[in-house]
Amino acid sequence: MSLGENIRRRREALKLSQEVVAERLGVSRQAVSKWETGRSEPTAANLVELTKLLETDLTELVEGPKDVPKDAVEPPEDRKKPNQILRTNLTLWAIILQAGFLVGFATAFYQYDRMKADTPSKALLIPVFLELILLAACSVWMASNHRFTPDPGQRRKNTYIETAYCALQALLGLLDIRFGMGIVGALLIIAVGLVYILYINPKYMGRKLTK
Repeated sequence: MSLGENIRRRREALKLSQEVVAERLGVSRQAVSKWETGRSEPTAANLVELTKLLETDLTELVEGPKDVPKDAVEPPEDRKKPNQILRTNLTLWAIILQAGFLVGFATAFYQYDRMKADTPSKALLIPVFLELILLAACSVWMASNHRFTPDPGQRRKNTYIETAYCALQALLGLLDIRFGMGIVGALLIIAVGLVYILYINPKYMGRKLTK
């Protein structure tokens, strides 16, 4: 195993996030990430501190444990690399569909609110409930995609960011229902979704969802 893989293995075994390691060593989280992926190596001083923090010795940290079975160090080829393209697409489509069903729900509810006085029929509620169910399903889908983030600290951070994003989209949906903004409301929801996909995810959440 490489030095980076050994650092990651020990960190995960001790249930430490990259943020915690970075804070204890006085470096950035990006620096820890680069060590673990082999894009850079820690200094000699940082190596010494890492052995203390990760409760190991320098030899084991650099060379890896001697008694680890080969299968544990080098898993079968089909388990080595998860399908990142599939994971990215699942995350991307969940966000896109959630925004789409939010627009659909706001439009259906606004139409129901306008027509219920003249046409008091339960049939008017069918599209409202259908859009609401689809919106809820996509929201659960979005939340489930956080399992693809291996680092617990980053996963927690991503959950907070996505909660804030969903709250903002819900507010826009309520404004659309209240004021009947129509195409303007739909464009606002789509615009916020695009900012979330193209800017927030790659910059703050470690998820690049587009090429």
